[in-house]
Amino acid sequence: MKIAIVTLAGVSNRFNEGMLECEHILKGIYTTGGYRQTLLYSILKKCEGIDKVVIVGGYQYQKLVEYIDICRNDFLFQIELVFNPEYKKYGTGYTLKLGLEKCVAEENCTEIILIEGDLYFDAESFQEVVCSTKNVATYNLKSIDARKAVIAYVNEEYKLNYVYSTEHNAITISEKIWEIYNSGQIWKFVNMECIKQLLVENTLDLWCSTNLKFIEQYFSKVSRNEREMLALKDWENCNTREDYENCMHLL
Repeated sequence: MKIAIVTLAGVSNRFNEGMLECEHILKGIYTTGGYRQTLLYSILKKCEGIDKVVIVGGYQYQKLVEYIDICRNDFLFQIELVFNPEYKKYGTGYTLKLGLEKCVAEENCTEIILIEGDLYFDAESFQEVVCSTKNVATYNLKSIDARKAVIAYVNEEYKLNYVYSTEHNAITISEKIWEIYNSGQIWKFVNMECIKQLLVENTLDLWCSTNLKFIEQYFSKVSRNEREMLALKDWENCNTREDYENCMHLL
């Protein structure tokens, strides 16, 4: 059973910047057109070959529930919603934890694809991720700008690492590296026993920060031969309403 986790719990601060509070919206379901012109719908319609999608929400959760009620019947796969009650307190790591727990509770879950919920990406590239038999870390083809990129790199020991600036400033990488990428912020995990082990072993300290801590930890436990880097040819991270407007015609 292939399950996708879509994380959509954050408060969308940058997306709602400069707007009146009454105009604030969860960015994954924001639209200036119909309900099919949202980032979330764009993600869901590309999930061909997925058996189930788990959406972890928090901010404006009831609006997310109402949105899924409208569009659920457009898709053949199951959609399950999970509420993160700590979305204001903790980072994306805790949202990921709740999604992983829901996935591994399925006895026949064989692989998990993690998708951050503010992305646009092309269907063809995503199907390469779905069809891969390996653990996957994705990258996009944009130049690496430390002010907005999540940087993925492979160090001298061939370990996959991630670094980014929460203040959108310059970044220092203080070790030797072989490869460097602009992360596509989509990952695939195929070692269910490893995920179960990490869910048991890790304390709240790991989960209360960014999801990158778990991702680094997971990939450190799989060999180089068990992972691959796949490119997302068309990709946008829609942090702002302007980003959304720029790719709306693609949704």
